[in-house]
Amino acid sequence: MIRIARYDDIEQILNIVKETIEDLQKEGNYQWGDDYPTKEYFLEDIKNASLYIFERNNEVAGFICLNKQEDEAYKKLNWQKQGEAIVIHRFAVKRSYQNQRIGSKLLEFAENLARNKGINYLKVDTNSKNKRMNAFFQKHGFKFVGQIYLRKVPDPFNCYEKVLE
Repeated sequence: MIRIARYDDIEQILNIVKETIEDLQKEGNYQWGDDYPTKEYFLEDIKNASLYIFERNNEVAGFICLNKQEDEAYKKLNWQKQGEAIVIHRFAVKRSYQNQRIGSKLLEFAENLARNKGINYLKVDTNSKNKRMNAFFQKHGFKFVGQIYLRKVPDPFNCYEKVLE
């Protein structure tokens, strides 16, 4: 079941973040670390009702943040469309729940949420070294737009877009 995150989910969310950082760094990917995403990001997401969790067996199995906030660096790219888009941030699935279509269901939820808001456009970025997420977005119909640099991460981030039918 997908639902809006609550403050009492925060410890489980942070445990998933810790696991994800370990997995990413094993692959030489430093897009997440001590400085991002921190507890404060998630508390702000919860406050703004923009963080959604996939709950299974009464625990947080994954999460996705959906809002309209685009990093300033997005302006440097040649996006297909102008105007409003739902932007995907802070997206992860707990290690023990991976390969069970939870990520795909969260992405489908994002598409439906966008449509329900009258928005037919999604944007996302992920580190160029994050092979699994790059393949995941492409598999789900996202098109590569270009690369940007975010925070103090040395590797570029690949940006993707998807126009919803």
